[in-house]
Amino acid sequence: MTEQVTIRKAEKYAVSQRALAEETRSFFMQNFGCNRKVYNLYVDWLYNKLEETGYTGGERIPKMKLPEITMFKKEHSYLKEVDALGLANAKISFEKAIDHFNNECDHKSYTKRALRRDKSGTEKLTFRGLKGMPSFHSKTHGYNSYTTNCQYPNKKNKLKQATIRMEKNKLYLPKIKDGIELIVHRPFPEDAKIGNVTISMESNGQIYASIEYECIAERNIDLQQAVQNGDRDVLDNIKVLGLDYSQESFYVDSEGRKANYPHFYLRTQEKLGREMRKLSHMQKGSSNYKEQLSKVQKIGLKTRNQRKDYINKEALRLSQENDAIAVEDIDLRGMAQCLKLGKKLHDNGFGQFRVILENILRDKGSILIKVGKYYPSTKKCHCCGFCNSDIKLEDRKWVCPNCGVMHDRDENAAINIREEGKRIFADYYQSVLKKEEQSEMRAKRRSEFRHRSRK
Repeated sequence: MTEQVTIRKAEKYAVSQRALAEETRSFFMQNFGCNRKVYNLYVDWLYNKLEETGYTGGERIPKMKLPEITMFKKEHSYLKEVDALGLANAKISFEKAIDHFNNECDHKSYTKRALRRDKSGTEKLTFRGLKGMPSFHSKTHGYNSYTTNCQYPNKKNKLKQATIRMEKNKLYLPKIKDGIELIVHRPFPEDAKIGNVTISMESNGQIYASIEYECIAERNIDLQQAVQNGDRDVLDNIKVLGLDYSQESFYVDSEGRKANYPHFYLRTQEKLGREMRKLSHMQKGSSNYKEQLSKVQKIGLKTRNQRKDYINKEALRLSQENDAIAVEDIDLRGMAQCLKLGKKLHDNGFGQFRVILENILRDKGSILIKVGKYYPSTKKCHCCGFCNSDIKLEDRKWVCPNCGVMHDRDENAAINIREEGKRIFADYYQSVLKKEEQSEMRAKRRSEFRHRSRK
């Protein structure tokens, strides 16, 4: 059974380099720089305020009214030449960075860089070195992008048409009258309502447009209704696949199959090291340096694109073959701090894989089940339920002391994750539906508040 629902999606299209006018490219570059400038101005303002109040860390950043962007425009007149909504989104990004520090960080831990500089005597430890503290965006090592929002005609703005619109293969943006031609790999929905567009540039100079939109789509609600009605006939017969993270193979599933991930970064590591050694012998800022830097960046970009392509295809295949998928909610960021695990973990991109898999399953009408990270999936025997606490990290196979069955470490963990996922499926799905409902209610209240404030 299906029903029509409003979903929010994003499509990323490459901008045609041949059809891109030089004026448009320079306008994008100007927006990237001004977006970064406004963010850094807010960071500088925050640091000055915290120094005035004597803030040293250990607590949340106190609530402060941020200055308006118009104040910065008076000091820097070139900010008036770019997209105003792009600057407004830079301010929103800064507010999100403060919220992240207040809600997600412990306000006490320092970054490794700050600890090294303090140990060498270069710079003393201050609140600037706290983990999660909003920091300045770099021009050379930063990500070039800016986001602009779509405005639709209404009685107040008296617009004749939407400020952002898609016509065939052309995307029209504010302050770009002729639009930009996109390389459309997937047709854009005709009934889509565009929310915002993010223009970004990769290290090789290729520009992309990521369009976030809302549209009406059909979603299978059989599983959702079965959960809400408590239909055991459906819930007991769903096909759930368990995945256990593996450093070597990316994952091992509950059927004993391995992903055999190609390890794209390790393949190019020797070539990358060779090109970086050449770069280290060149004078920084020279023509040869810039040319060699471009070669190094292209290697990294190709590796990243290969990883994304593999992850997307693998996530789509698994979602098509199974009703639901269960994974362990492991702390990948914490594991990455380990010297023995960090390189391969970053190369695998398992965290990105989980996010993509979750989005695909949600569009399908299912969910990604995240089993608690403290669940003993590795130590538990899936045959008799005995927990063997003597297992070490290097033990790839072990024999159950209770029933005598020989277990492959990863396959046994994947089977336990699958069984635990089946057990908690109904409760977990209900909690996800409840969170989505609460999120929609909060978004509706924010929208109503904005409309009242405008009046």
